[in-house]
Amino acid sequence: MSNRRNLGFIVFLAAAFSGFCSQVPPEIESGNDIIVQNIAAVGGSERLAGVQSFAFSYGSTTYFMSQEGPMKMTVGKAPIITEAILVDREGVRRNCFNNVTNLEGGDAAMYRVLAKLRSGLFTLRGFEGELAYQELRRFGPQEMHYLTTSEGDLQVEFFVDAGTHLLKRLVMKGFSEAQGGNYEVNHDFGPYQEADGLKLPSSWFSSRVGTRGSEFEIQDVRLNPDLDPDFFTSLDVNVGEVEINPGELKGNLVEFAFQRGRLQLGTNWTNRCIEGAGFKPNDTLVLAIQDREIEVEFFNAQPPREAMGSGNHVMMPNFRSENYNIYLMSEEYQDLAEALEPLMPIRLTKK
Repeated sequence: MSNRRNLGFIVFLAAAFSGFCSQVPPEIESGNDIIVQNIAAVGGSERLAGVQSFAFSYGSTTYFMSQEGPMKMTVGKAPIITEAILVDREGVRRNCFNNVTNLEGGDAAMYRVLAKLRSGLFTLRGFEGELAYQELRRFGPQEMHYLTTSEGDLQVEFFVDAGTHLLKRLVMKGFSEAQGGNYEVNHDFGPYQEADGLKLPSSWFSSRVGTRGSEFEIQDVRLNPDLDPDFFTSLDVNVGEVEINPGELKGNLVEFAFQRGRLQLGTNWTNRCIEGAGFKPNDTLVLAIQDREIEVEFFNAQPPREAMGSGNHVMMPNFRSENYNIYLMSEEYQDLAEALEPLMPIRLTKK
């Protein structure tokens, strides 16, 4: 969408969801009645039953859903997968750079809600018997069915268009000390698109109260993709190997990009590796990559602005994940960038 369309869409939603309420329509006896209408609008129960698995992507993130309920999210592009999150009956587990953890509380509840929704191809099929019908809400010329449920301590709200019977909005409300107390996350679904006889959202706009939010365009939609038999039980990632010695790390490149006179190198080293090697803030380290040795300054937090100036070499945390990135700020590294390959060996030693 263009910026103008995005702005118009957000303004519409802000105005729409401050609308007023009306009574429960006489033909609606429970939330299950809305589920039946919603499934029919997307493509019908028979068509949905023929989809055993479903996948889509945005950027480097890919979601895989099984009709049986599990959802798996992977981050990266083959052959490199840096992170995997698996939602199934056993819980919500995350593997990031071979560090496996269990997600709990509100974060886990949100993933469970999204797994139910997406495994049903963005229908309310997975919430049968759970939804409480509240009322019909009018937002200007539009009417929305308003339904609620809960997942653990997470309060969940759905808004379904009374005319098209398609899902328009998902709201999740909870409490988290890590997130500063009460929070509210909204997913507003963009125009629906046809995909092999099914109607699926083309995007969703995710926002948290108090923040600007982001739009996610649904791309590379695949119905019944060819997956390994153990795909929805495996939590494996592929980030290469790491060797840790006092004053030395050996590893592999997981990402690289040269833009605007700066070469960014994504390593497979995490805090555990840094601590094992004994590197300290402001240490000068020597990066061995291909046939070069390059001195870099190490930071375990956001470096000062002057450290990121032209000609400098900096290693710092990747604030979007759990690994460390190296930045070489100079046009002279363009030829190096052109020679790099995924999982290329790299080494770092203390000077």
